[in-house]
Amino acid sequence: MNRGEDRLDEAPENTEMFLDTFVPYVMYRITNRLNKELQKDLRPLNINVSRWRVLAALNKQDGRTMSELGDFTMIEQSSLSRVVDTMVEEGLVTRRLKQDDHRFVHVFLTDEGLAKYREIYPSAFSRQDMILDEFTEDEQDMLLEFLQRIEANIRRHRDQPPPSTIE
Repeated sequence: MNRGEDRLDEAPENTEMFLDTFVPYVMYRITNRLNKELQKDLRPLNINVSRWRVLAALNKQDGRTMSELGDFTMIEQSSLSRVVDTMVEEGLVTRRLKQDDHRFVHVFLTDEGLAKYREIYPSAFSRQDMILDEFTEDEQDMLLEFLQRIEANIRRHRDQPPPSTIE
């Protein structure tokens, strides 16, 4: 059942109530609040959320291209370049040109970057544990599965226009 199609002819009377049930907005609100809390957690460790994302992405797969890093971390390319510049200056990452194609720059964790990731990891994941505190393990698995399905649907439909509401 596509609940959105059922609502096409209904203009929301109460925008606040509409936003409370509008999945993209609820997800945005959750992400925004989590990032604010995570930023507070990371501040004493002298790192911000963007740099944490890059460290985590490179810990998962070192040597990503800037494009891959942008896709994985969801950081816009122009902002990502500044983030990586700062991280290079701090000694957390290095950049290297791809051997056979100098158009591609790969980013690698340094020993200092890996140490910083390991220092931050407990703080970052304790925040996740806090927000999932009252969920059973099965519910946590189900939530993750639902979120991954939403992400897959977004990818599958990303080049398609939304259904027309104008007749």
